[in-house]
Amino acid sequence: MKSLPPTQLGLFLAIGLVAGLSSSQLAAGFGYSFLVSPNTLLAVLPVIAIGIYAASYPIYRYRKKTEKFEAGPRPTRPNPFYALRVLVIARAVALTGSLFSGWHLGQWIWLISFSVAPASLVLPTLLGLLGSAAMLGGGLLAEFNCRAPKDPGEGAE
Repeated sequence: MKSLPPTQLGLFLAIGLVAGLSSSQLAAGFGYSFLVSPNTLLAVLPVIAIGIYAASYPIYRYRKKTEKFEAGPRPTRPNPFYALRVLVIARAVALTGSLFSGWHLGQWIWLISFSVAPASLVLPTLLGLLGSAAMLGGGLLAEFNCRAPKDPGEGAE
């Protein structure tokens, strides 16, 4: 699997941004309360980022050991099914993090630009944006860790 193209991440970010802006405006227009993310979501987003990065670390460690391998016993290879599952989950986490980042960014832009809402809504929205960005970064780093090792002769030209 190739790594995620920036256009795909940008598309998910744009969809989230439009959804965040639109939902905030519609909620205010119909007289509903602002859709603020619950504290549990704000806490879980960085935990997901840490979890997926930790799950990809054995694959990263194997790749680094294999690239430095010269003689002696070969490093033990992680289960390929495990590596594929981690890669797929890392991609899903990156896309979801991009979508949530756009959502919280859209809400934050709406709060700053169009709203006279209380300032107590800005902090949870910013925390959601930071947590979503952490989730996006964790997914991208985990996907980077799942790359195949380089061949010994690669890059010698």
